[in-house]
Amino acid sequence: MKNPSLNEVLFPVKSVCSVITFSAFVLIITCCGCGKEEEAEKAVEFKELISATAESQAPKAAVEAPPVEVKQVEPAAIPEQPAPPVLPGQQGQPGQPAQQTQPEVVKPITAQDLYNKGVECFNQGRLEDAVEAFNRATDMDSSMVDAYKKKAIACSKLGMMNEAIISFKKVVELNPNDAESYFRLGTFYAKRRLTDDAIWAFERYVSLNPNNARIYYNLGCLYGERKLADKAIGAYQQALKINPNYADASYNLGVAYNEKGMFDEAVEIFKKIITSNPENHDARYNLAFAYSQKARYNEAAAECEKLLELNPGNASAHLLLGDTYSKLGKTKEAQEEYETYKKLIFIK
Repeated sequence: MKNPSLNEVLFPVKSVCSVITFSAFVLIITCCGCGKEEEAEKAVEFKELISATAESQAPKAAVEAPPVEVKQVEPAAIPEQPAPPVLPGQQGQPGQPAQQTQPEVVKPITAQDLYNKGVECFNQGRLEDAVEAFNRATDMDSSMVDAYKKKAIACSKLGMMNEAIISFKKVVELNPNDAESYFRLGTFYAKRRLTDDAIWAFERYVSLNPNNARIYYNLGCLYGERKLADKAIGAYQQALKINPNYADASYNLGVAYNEKGMFDEAVEIFKKIITSNPENHDARYNLAFAYSQKARYNEAAAECEKLLELNPGNASAHLLLGDTYSKLGKTKEAQEEYETYKKLIFIK
């Protein structure tokens, strides 16, 4: 929270002496004192330790009291009086040199002030203003990691993905243990199809937080894009170790097994999936494919036939069934499946 300086301005009032003569020998002199007013400091509270730079308050001009007319008396009847004291900041009497008031001390704007202003704008939805404030803060202090992080989030909300990536890279450079920033950075890389960069970011994340099944699943998908079957299998297995009910990780693991030629493992995976969800057409197709690769053609044909009962328009299933019938010596049936496949392909 900011600590705005409080500028005290003394409002001087001239001392005035009034002289009234009551008799020729008795003289009574009364003097008016001087006073000052203080301007009270007004506290401001902000949410989330937000502070904003206060506008400097200009000193108020001294207010001069109007002159007071003094009655004239005989010079010999007025005794000499000492001059009244002049308070600091108070103007002197005519004929006396005026004393200068103390100059106002203005607190310079700091990087923290700019960061706080950025947070305030961010919370108010003024994202462009927030980005500008965070930029000024990091220009003043290039080690302000929180400013880079908030700027990255604001940029991502504004659709400024390149700027968000640059800022998150600066965050992890300044704080290599910021797991959340690696996660966000990996997500942005993946959305931009920067697969290798996304793999790097997610690998850094799991090195700091090894208990996130979702990140292992993402890594498995990225490894699969790079044809890194062994790494993909390991990532999916780790995701399932953390969350045994992770259906997508289980399905992708079966696909990775098929791509790796581990058909027995693929069969076990896909059998479990269709047992719990018989309507999962993709899992049933992959099960039929694994059976076919293991030369278990009757089981492969049975799975294709079941799949086509559920989804007659599945062109890939007709093609696989045609191949399976051909292996079983069912030439006529195989030809019919091939013809159906061609029709479906041309319709599309």
